[in-house]
Amino acid sequence: MFLLFSNLNKIVETGIETAGSSALGSRVEVGSVAIDLTSGAASIYNFSVANPTGYSNAEMISFDELSVAIDLQNTNSQNVHVTSIVARSPHVLYETSGGVANLDKVSERFDDGSSAAEPQGADSANINIVIDSVLIENIQGTLMSDRLPSAVEVSLGDVRLNNLEGDPEELAQQIMAPVISQIGTAAAQALAQSITELLENAEAINEQVQDARDQIDDVTNQASEALESVGNLFKRD
Repeated sequence: MFLLFSNLNKIVETGIETAGSSALGSRVEVGSVAIDLTSGAASIYNFSVANPTGYSNAEMISFDELSVAIDLQNTNSQNVHVTSIVARSPHVLYETSGGVANLDKVSERFDDGSSAAEPQGADSANINIVIDSVLIENIQGTLMSDRLPSAVEVSLGDVRLNNLEGDPEELAQQIMAPVISQIGTAAAQALAQSITELLENAEAINEQVQDARDQIDDVTNQASEALESVGNLFKRD
């Protein structure tokens, strides 16, 4: 038990990276984990998920900090009870390549079952984790597409999950599958709206250009008529 708690920060960090990378098929990295056993609080710093193969080298998802509250009375070497995980203002990159978005590419793993990972070590598999609630709020996103002239910054709302339970691999899928799905849907809608607005603006500009041309034609016609009238006056003389 002492060995477990004395190495808990590193165990959790490694568990998140291993389970997350396996579930998503993209590299998951954690900067550090700080667990305070006296208060039952933990912080996970600089959590990031890399873009899948075929996309830019930018991070697909990044969190500066996730706050975790642990129920110490119901936590031991076999069971971990997390009462809440909260992440505020994370960033998501929604990038399309060949008409397919990076988030959709990751979601395919959950749809076809390829996110099922190889069993980890016995120690990891024997740990059962209960999470009462997960809150990811004020998600900020960047949209990148060849249908946009430049990147667009958008807000993608919040994600809330409740009553999760399983080993690290199972929890990685229980959390990431709905998170990726909800964020991907919100980002796709935002992209469609951005493209629509872009087309509407282009149409409005075209209308303004046409109006300007019509006005020029009117002025030109009026000038021609005026010159013709002047010419007629000289012919009379």
